[in-house]
Amino acid sequence: MNCIIVDDDEMMRIDLENKINQTTLLNLVGSCSSAIEASNLVMTGSVDLIFLDVMMPEMTGMDFMKTLDVSRPEVVIITSNKEFAVEAFEYDVTDFLIKPIAYERFLKAVTKSKRNFDKKGTTINTVDNHIFIKVSSRFIKLDLKTIQYIEALADYVTIHTLTDKFTIHSTMKGIEHTLPANDFARVHNSFIVRLDKISAIEDNCISVNKVTIPVSRNKFKPLIQRLKLI
Repeated sequence: MNCIIVDDDEMMRIDLENKINQTTLLNLVGSCSSAIEASNLVMTGSVDLIFLDVMMPEMTGMDFMKTLDVSRPEVVIITSNKEFAVEAFEYDVTDFLIKPIAYERFLKAVTKSKRNFDKKGTTINTVDNHIFIKVSSRFIKLDLKTIQYIEALADYVTIHTLTDKFTIHSTMKGIEHTLPANDFARVHNSFIVRLDKISAIEDNCISVNKVTIPVSRNKFKPLIQRLKLI
């Protein structure tokens, strides 16, 4: 799960970062000192879980919760004040952690978050020349012609277009079987590319939108044959 930390206390952020690094279920994509900073990350649609402090300057954790829509990520509140518990659960948060946080209690909150996240699920459907990706309860429609390449990221894949990128919960095998084989090729365990976006080939690498992508040795010859080099 992609997660972020939102806490104005630097030592607390460091403590949470250490706990996240010990937890294989989690991938830290941002550590924010304010809710305003966190808002920009959440709007990318690539955040699955927020560890959110309550008392922060400019915008409190509760105020930040009010800005999130119904398809928001899982939220685990972290605070030193138990009095916020009732208010927090009115926002249907996933869990509520009291500082200082023991790792066992932290892991319990993560497990609960993962269970909720899996229930939401992520699906990929192709219709005509478009792909629909579902992150939480939000559908995003992408024109297949705009996809440059797809990159593996643990239990996630990142779909790169010319102007955006979308990180979703999926496997490379799953998305490979969804995409039209005439237009896309798996060139590496970690990369799928759209064939007409390849701009150059050198050694065992290809260029797509100025990004250098490796090609596995056993996939290089089939790729060359498909590109019909003269």
